[in-house]
Order: sequence, then structure tokens, then C-alpha cells
Amino acid sequence: MGLIFWAIFLLILFPAKGLTAEPLNLKKAKELALAHNPTLKAAISQEEAARAGITRARSAFFPQLDIREIYQRSDSPVYVFSNKLAQQYFQARDFDLDRLNHPSALTNLKTEISVTQPIFNRGQEIVGYRKAKIAAEMARLWKEAVRQRVLYEAEAAYLRLLLARERVDVVEKAVETARKNLKVVSARVSQGLALRSDLLQARVFLATQERDLLAAQNDVQVARSRLNVVLGLPLETTWLPQKVSLAFRKVEPLAFWITKALAHRPDLLAEQARLRLAEEDVRGAKLNFGPAVNLRGVYEYNSEGIGGVQGDAFTIWAQVDLNLFRGFGDKARLAEARAKELAQTSKLRAYEAEVKHQVEKAYLNLLTARKQVEVTEAAVAEAEEGLRLVERRYREGLTIIVELLDAQTALKKAQLQHLEALYNYRLALTELYFRAGILSGGEK
Repeated sequence: MGLIFWAIFLLILFPAKGLTAEPLNLKKAKELALAHNPTLKAAISQEEAARAGITRARSAFFPQLDIREIYQRSDSPVYVFSNKLAQQYFQARDFDLDRLNHPSALTNLKTEISVTQPIFNRGQEIVGYRKAKIAAEMARLWKEAVRQRVLYEAEAAYLRLLLARERVDVVEKAVETARKNLKVVSARVSQGLALRSDLLQARVFLATQERDLLAAQNDVQVARSRLNVVLGLPLETTWLPQKVSLAFRKVEPLAFWITKALAHRPDLLAEQARLRLAEEDVRGAKLNFGPAVNLRGVYEYNSEGIGGVQGDAFTIWAQVDLNLFRGFGDKARLAEARAKELAQTSKLRAYEAEVKHQVEKAYLNLLTARKQVEVTEAAVAEAEEGLRLVERRYREGLTIIVELLDAQTALKKAQLQHLEALYNYRLALTELYFRAGILSGGEK
């Protein structure tokens, strides 16, 4: 008994972390999502990779410095002759035909330092640098698109969790009412004022409400799990979500939102950048017909070994390559780039139309959601009044239990529909901001 007492005492004093629910508001939920969501982290890493691509592309403008070390030992006449020249140790006797044709093996240690300075390589450096900057801009825009989607999904999951919890409250009240009904009907049956069939119907009604309560409680667990997925946290993390404002907001006309979307939607701006990328491909294909110009310098040091003969030399040259004919491959490359540019232009036009459609749909959904709130609010008032009248008639013995249960069911349904409408309105408002590309982490 003593061990059990102390075990219970320790559990009370130091409750398990998984059993305690942490308070959570919408702002904190968004902050957690931005800090831990794995999809957003991936987008951030992709942007960093794209920025590194700019540095890599810029490096093409700088000189390339290489050092090479070569060890060679050979009795090949060609190698021996050239290595003696490189070591600056060629003598008159080396012109002897027998020595030329059958030289002794010679060792040569060669250190070579080379510098290559690109001047113009058919525009590869310029076009590559421009494309890298556009790619980095696209990565930044896609990161922003992912960020806004994460914010939208975080708020949607948060609202669904709140809605699920409020559904539980409504159904719990319905269960409590059903239990009171059962007591009243039992008393009336005992007094001979009701039939046993009424008692059976009251029990069935209570069982139905308890089943609905279990389903509502399970929905809370599912909504909590979904929220944790979006937040990038363990699925078993529990929360005590704080309520949000469900009041109506003043909404600007549709044209305002479409203008915002065309100017701010990061995914649309990324598609525009993709078109610029295609334009750079066309530019690169045109420049590919031009020349390639490079400067190069080489310093070499040749020796027979430590303490042996040695010599050094340098060479500087400029190289120009002219593109005369490559089997029509360059022409085909230009045609391909132009076709892809036209294709991206058409895709961009279609994407702009899709963005406008999404904004209009979100705007109309918001108007519908607002009207639905008003309709369901009136339905709740009517259901409450109807239930009040039926309850009075039932107490007076002027109606049957079925009508009472139907009235209670109608009220529960109306209350749940009103809750759904309220949260749908808030979510529709959030979606409109999201579709317009102006969803932020703060309150709207």
C-alpha cells in the first residue's frame, strides 16, 4: 500500500508531459508551423541551394588557377629529347644519331601552373549567371508560396480543432438532455402517463446521442493529429486551443482581390520568372553562334630530381574558336528554345486565368459562407422556440415522445450547422487572403 501511495503522489506531483495539454493560440500555432514544418524547411534549403548556384555561376567570370605535378621516366626518344630541352640540359653530343635513337632512360619531375581567363565563351558565362539569378528568385518565390500555404493549412487545422471541440460541447448537451428525457419518461411510465414504448424510444435516443458523442470525440483526436502534422510536431502532442474571432469582416470588391493576386501571388510570380528563364535560353542559343575567346598562361618547372639539372619556362597565348558548322545542331537548339519560350508564354497565360478563377471562387465562397451563418443562426432560433413549445405540450400530455425527440434532434442539428457555418466563414476569409497571395502570420 505504501508503494502505491507514493506512486500516485509522484504522478500527481510530476505529471507526464504527454498527459498535459499546453495552451495554444492561433498566432503561436502559425509560429510553430513556420519554425517546424518540414515542407517549409525543404523550401528554405532549396532557396539556399539556388543562392549557392549564383556564386557558382559568377565563378565562371574569374580566372581558373590549376597546378599539376607530373613524374615521368622514359627511354622513348621523343620524351627524352623533349625533357632534356625542358630541363635546359641539351648538349651537342645529344645530336649523335645513336644517342637520339637509343637514349638512356631519363627522369623528369614537372611542376606546371596554369591560369585560364575566360573572355567570352559564346555567352555561356553571362547567360549562366542570369539564369542562376532567376533560379534563385524562383526558389525565393516558391519558398514564399510554401510559407503562405503552411500558414493557411495551420489556420485551417487550428479552426477544425476548435470546431471539433465545440461539436463535442453541443453533443454533450444533447446527451445530457437525452438522459433527462429518460428520467422524465421513466417517471411518467411509473405514473401511468406514458407507454413503455415511449421509454424504449427514449433509451434508443440516448444511445444514439452517446454514439454521436463518441464520434465527435474521435473527430477531436483526428483534428489534433492533423494540426500536429502541419506544425511539424509529434502527433501525440495535446493542446488547449484558444478561441478566435468569428465576427464578420468588411471585404473589398472582387476586383481588389484579383489585382492583389496578380501582383503578389508568389507562385504566379515564379511562373513569370520561369518565362524569363526561357527567354535566357533563347538568348543563349543565339549567342552560341558567336566565337569563344580565352586567354591562358602556363609556367612549368622541369628537373631531373633533387639536386639534378633543372629548367623553367612560361607560355602565354590567346585562343579564339569560331563556330562555322556543327551539323545544324545550333540552329535546332535555337528553334527548341524559341518553342519552349512560346510554350511557357501560353502556360503563364493559363496560370493567370487559373489564379483569377481561384480568387473569384474564394470570394464567392466567402459571400456564401456569410449568408450561411445568417441562415443557420435563424434556424437555431426557430429550433429553440420549436423545442420550447413541444416540451410544454409534452408536459401537458398533448403530444407524443417522438415529437419531443425530433425537436431535440432538430435543435442539435441546427446548432451544429451554425457552428460549421461560423468556422467555414472564417476559413473562407483566410482562403481569400491565401488565394490573393497576401496571407501573413498576423491577424487579418
